[in-house]
Amino acid sequence: MTVVRIATVDAPLNGPALLAPAVGLVRRALALGLLADQPQINRLDLDLVRDIAREASRAGVGQDAALGILQGENTPERLRLLIGRLDGALAESAMPDRELRGLLGVFDLDGLATLLGTSAMSLRRYLAGTRAMPDMLAARTHWLALVVADLAGAYNAFGIRRWFDRPRPQLGGRPPREAMGAGWTPESVGAAQVAALAGALAGVGAAT
Repeated sequence: MTVVRIATVDAPLNGPALLAPAVGLVRRALALGLLADQPQINRLDLDLVRDIAREASRAGVGQDAALGILQGENTPERLRLLIGRLDGALAESAMPDRELRGLLGVFDLDGLATLLGTSAMSLRRYLAGTRAMPDMLAARTHWLALVVADLAGAYNAFGIRRWFDRPRPQLGGRPPREAMGAGWTPESVGAAQVAALAGALAGVGAAT
């Protein structure tokens, strides 16, 4: 799991209109495995945003927004819009191969398989490319990656794992894992409640 410890924010991303969108984009990119080759991130700058744009474009996601980010100078307002468009495209685009590898930086294989409602053996086959991942499992993987991205603003990997097993008053005293229910889908009521709870934790300045 890439460790994010942002100590420096360079202009123009240090402006109030750009800081939150840029941090959100970094978390989203990490969850989707777009920054897997960077073991640690401690600086938020345009080079990092451009790295994300390049990787997203290579994956065929948000190419218009990525191109806009990569094409020379942008005003702060245009850059904010482009970052938002790229972030939105990433949120809608499952990349299960990348996402599985990113999630295994947080969960062990058995724990991840349990959350996704599959077996560790099946996950090994998907990771090895010897079996195609079913659409529903790809959707669950993408949903979980997005939830983990939100949680990463408040918790480290250990804390994220515990979060799924601790009772939450917002979920009627149930832990998120239980609230999701057996056979959950990203559209199910329990999953939506869990995603909303994790999303409420995302924000600039949260500890990691």
